[in-house]
Amino acid sequence: MSDLQAKIDQRRYSDNIPHPRAGSQQNFFAADPNLAFLLERYLPAPMHDWAKQQLGWLGAHAAGPLDERAAYTDRDGKPHLRKYNRLGEDVSEIITNEGYKQTVADVYGAGIVHYLYHDIPELGFKAPYSYSFLLGYLVSQTEPGFYCPVTLTMSAAYLIDKYGDEQQKEQYLSGLTSRDRRSLYEGATWLTERQGGSDVGANLTVAKPTAGKPGVYQLTGEKFFASNAGAMVATVLARIDDSKPGTKGLGLFLVPWVRPDGTRNQIEVRRLKDKLGVNAVPSAEVLLHGAEGYLIGQPENGFKYMAEALNLSRICNAIASVGIMRRALYEAKYYASERRAFQKPIDQYPMVREMLVNLLLDTEVSTGAVFDMIAVYDRVQDGSGGRDNLALCRLLIPLLKYRTGEEAVEAAHTAIEIHGGNGFIEEYVTPRLLRDAQVLTVWEGTSNILALDILRVMQKENSHAVLIRLLRSRAAGWHHAFSRPFAQLLQSELAVLEENIAYLLQQSPDYLSYKLKALADHMIDLYTLSCIVSEAEDQLLRDNNARKYVLAKLYANKHLLPKTKRGIQGDELLDVHFFRELLDYEPIPLEALQQQSAFLFAT
Repeated sequence: MSDLQAKIDQRRYSDNIPHPRAGSQQNFFAADPNLAFLLERYLPAPMHDWAKQQLGWLGAHAAGPLDERAAYTDRDGKPHLRKYNRLGEDVSEIITNEGYKQTVADVYGAGIVHYLYHDIPELGFKAPYSYSFLLGYLVSQTEPGFYCPVTLTMSAAYLIDKYGDEQQKEQYLSGLTSRDRRSLYEGATWLTERQGGSDVGANLTVAKPTAGKPGVYQLTGEKFFASNAGAMVATVLARIDDSKPGTKGLGLFLVPWVRPDGTRNQIEVRRLKDKLGVNAVPSAEVLLHGAEGYLIGQPENGFKYMAEALNLSRICNAIASVGIMRRALYEAKYYASERRAFQKPIDQYPMVREMLVNLLLDTEVSTGAVFDMIAVYDRVQDGSGGRDNLALCRLLIPLLKYRTGEEAVEAAHTAIEIHGGNGFIEEYVTPRLLRDAQVLTVWEGTSNILALDILRVMQKENSHAVLIRLLRSRAAGWHHAFSRPFAQLLQSELAVLEENIAYLLQQSPDYLSYKLKALADHMIDLYTLSCIVSEAEDQLLRDNNARKYVLAKLYANKHLLPKTKRGIQGDELLDVHFFRELLDYEPIPLEALQQQSAFLFAT
C-alpha cells in the first residue's frame, strides 16, 4: 500500500469530504421541528404525546435500518419475477428481498393503515388521516418506492370499506388493515392500459358475469402499468357494459391474487418494468385470463369509486414529494456545513445560503400547505365537513399534487448541485432522490391531466369560488400587524384571480386549456401563502417567534411580488441575514423583523 493511500485510510490526507453519519445517530423526526409544529397544529390534542413517541420511533428507524434497506433494494435487491416453476408452469411470482420484507413489517406494524380503521389501544379512538400521512412523510424520506404499495393498500381498504359488501369486508378488509405481516394483504389499483394511459375511458378489459354466481365476474384484458403486482387485493376497472362508452361503462372489481378456495387466480405477469426509480415497488404488465373478480358497489359507478381512491393516492403522492424535498434539504444542509472551500464551510457563502434557504422555503411552506389540505380531507372523511369542504378538497388535491411533484424534482436537483460532483455518485442518496422524484410528476396524473381535473371541478362544483371565499376569510381573520400587508396582497391577488377565471371561462376550449396550468399556479400560490401566514401568526402568538413571517415574506417575493430592476438593487437578503435561524429552526424575535424595511411592504 502506498504511503498516500495509508494517509487517506487514516484520514490524515485532505479530510474534506463530509463523513457519512451513522444511521443510529439520526432521527428524521427529531431533526425536523416543523413536523412537531404540524403535528400539534393538525392532530387532536389527546394524540400529541402518543403521536410524538410513535413518530420519534419511526423517525429513527427511517434514518437507520429502513434507509440501509432502501439503498440495497435500489442498487442490488430489486423485485424480480419468477415466471415459471421447474415443471414449466406459469407461476408469475414476485420475489422481494428479505430487507424489503422487514420494512413491510415495520411500516405496516406502525399502524400506517391499521389505525385508520381500528382504535389505538392507548387512546381508545381511531387516527385521522393526518396521522397516517405524518408517518408517510417520514417513510418517504427514505423509501418513497415502498410508500407506493402502502398508498395502494390504503386505497384498496378505502374502497372496500366504503363500497364493498359485507362478504368482501369480512374476507379482505381485516387483511388490508393488518399490522402483522403474516396476515397482511397488500393492495393494488390497476387502471392503466396501453391504448389509453390517462384516458381510462378507452380501457378494453372486459368483465363477464359468472353464471349462477351473483356479483362474480371473469375479467379478461391487459393492464400495462400494474403497480405492486403480486399484491393480494387488486382493485381493477373493467368494462361491464358495452353499450356505455368511456368511463360510464366501467365497473370496479376486487381481483384477489389467490381465490378464496386457495387456488391462484388467472393472473399472468408478463414482465416487470425496468424503471428509472422507485425500484422498491414491482411495476408490471399484467394479463387477466378470465380472472375471477367481485363487483364492488354499483356497476355503473366504477369510475366514480376509483376517482375517490385516486384522490387518496394523489395526497400520498404529495406526501412522497414533500418527503423527498425534506430529505434533499437534510442532506444538502449537512454537506454544506461540513464541506470547506477557500478556507471556510461552503454554507457561509451567500450564494449557497440562497440555495439552501430556497430549498427550505419550498419544503416547509409546501409541507404546511399539504397538511392544511389534509385537514380538509379529514373533515370530509369524518363527516364534519359539508359540500364546500368536498368541493375544496377536490380542487386542492390536484393543485398540491401538481406543485409538490414539480418541487420535489427541483429539490433533488438542488441537493445534487450543493454536493457538487459527489452528489452525482450513487454511493450518496442524492441520485436516488432525483430518480425517485421524477415519477411523482407522472404517478396519478401528469400536470396536464391534473389541470383538466381542476377545470372539471371548477365547472361542475364551482370549487374556485369556495377557495376564494376561504382565502378572503383567512385574510380577514389575521389580526397581527405583520399579517396585514400579506392580507392586502392576498385580497389584491384574489381580485386578479377572479378576473382571470371569468375571462378564461369565456374563451375557446383550446385557449382555456393552454392557460390552465398558469391559472393553477396562481391558485396554489395564493392558497400556500394563506397557509404560511396563518402558521406565522399562530407561531408568533404562541411562542413569540416570528421565524415563519420571514418564510412568508420570502414566499411572497418568489411567487407574487414584482421584482423592480430585476431584483438586483435594494435587496436586504433576508435569506442570508436570517440563514442560521431559518435552517436551524431557531426563534426570531419580532424586534429583529421590525428593523427590516422588507417588512414594510404594501400593495
